Amino acid sequence: MIGMQQHKDFLRLWAGQAMSSVGDGVHRIAVLWWARQATGSDAVVVLVALATVLPTLAAAPVAGWLVDRYSRRGLMLAADVVRCGTSVALAMAVWAGSLSVGMVVAVSIVAAAAAAVFDPALMSSVTLLVAPERRVQANSMLGVSGALAGIVGPALGGVLIGVAGTGAALWFDAGTFLLSFLMVVVSRIPMPVVDADAADHTGMGGGWRLVRANREVRDLVVVGAGLNLCVAPVGVLIVGLAAGPLGLGGSGFGLLEAAVPAGLVCGFIAAPKLVGRSATALTALLVTAAGIAVAGVLPIAWWAGLSFLAAGLGAGVVNAILPTRFQESVDPAVQGRVFALVGALSQAGRPVGLLLTAPLVALVGLRAGFAVCGLGIAIVAIAGRRGLARAAEPLVSDAAEFDECLS
Repeated sequence: MIGMQQHKDFLRLWAGQAMSSVGDGVHRIAVLWWARQATGSDAVVVLVALATVLPTLAAAPVAGWLVDRYSRRGLMLAADVVRCGTSVALAMAVWAGSLSVGMVVAVSIVAAAAAAVFDPALMSSVTLLVAPERRVQANSMLGVSGALAGIVGPALGGVLIGVAGTGAALWFDAGTFLLSFLMVVVSRIPMPVVDADAADHTGMGGGWRLVRANREVRDLVVVGAGLNLCVAPVGVLIVGLAAGPLGLGGSGFGLLEAAVPAGLVCGFIAAPKLVGRSATALTALLVTAAGIAVAGVLPIAWWAGLSFLAAGLGAGVVNAILPTRFQESVDPAVQGRVFALVGALSQAGRPVGLLLTAPLVALVGLRAGFAVCGLGIAIVAIAGRRGLARAAEPLVSDAAEFDECLS
C-alpha cells in the first residue's frame, strides 16, 4: 500500500470507493432480482440492466465538463448524496409495498448518471493526489478493490436478500454510499490550475477533440473500449464450455468462472512491479489474448482454468497501467472529459459484446468463439501499442498545448 502520510487523502477516497463498489454489486443484484420476481419478465430484467448502463453514455460529455470546470470534491459529495438517496428511496418503496418497474428504472437512471460524474472525478483526482512514481500502485489499488467488489458485492447481495429481503440489501447499499460520502468530506481534493478562457474554449466536446487530434491518446481509448468489447462474450462462453465440452457440475463451473476475476486481482497486485518496461502493457494484453484463445480448446478443466487465470492476470496489469497512461499523457485540467469519455466507451463495449455472443457462437461454434475473442484482443493490443508504451514525456503537457491540439 502507498505511504499513508504522503497520500492520506487518496487512501480515504480509495477506502470510500471500495465500500461503495461493494454496495454497487449489492444494489445490482437487488434490483435485478426484484425485477425478475415481481414481473417474471426477462425483458424487464434487461430494461433494468440497461438503465444502469446507458445513462453513463448519455451523461459522459456533461459529466466530464463538470469535473474539469467545478470542484471535484463537491461533485463527488453530490454524487454520493444522490446515490445514497436513490437507494433509500427504493428501500422505502419496498417497505411500503409501492415499488414499481417505472420507479426502479427511473431511480437506476439517476444513480447511473451520478456515477458517471463520480468516477471521472475520482480518476482525474489521482493525478493531483498521488506522486507520479506511485500512480500505477494507486490505480492497482483501485483495480483490486473493484475486482474484489465484483465478487463480494453480488454474493453479499444474494445473502442479504435471502436472509432479510430486498429492502435490507438496498439499505446496506445506501449505507456504503454514506460511508463514501464521509470519506470524501474528510479529504482534500485540489483542482488543477487552468485558464478560464481555455476551459470555456474546450467545451463539453473537448475529450472527443483531443482523442481525434492525438494519436497516442486515441490508441489508449481504442484499447479501453476494444478490450471490454472483446472480453464481454467470454463470461457467456464459459457457461457453455463448462456445461458442454468440459462436462462440469455447478461447483466446477463456479471455480472456472472465478478464474478470470482471481487473475484480475493478481494482475492488479503485480502491476506496480512490472510497469518498468515500455512493452509491459502490450505484453500483458497479448497474454490475455492468448489465455482466452487457448482456454477454449484445452480438454481438461484445470488447464482451462489456469489459462483463464493467466488471461485475467494480463487484463489486471493492463487495467492498472491504462489509467496511469492517461494520467501521464493528458493535462490534469482536461482529464475529467477524457476519463468520462473512456468510461462511456468502455461501458458501451460490454452490451455490444454481449449482443454479438449468440451470432458468434452460431457462426463459428463455442470453442472457436474463444479464439475469435482472443484474436480480437490481440488486434486491439497491436492497434493501441503506441498508447500502451510508456511515455517519457507528457503527450499533452499543459492547457495551452491542449488548445493547440484542438485548433
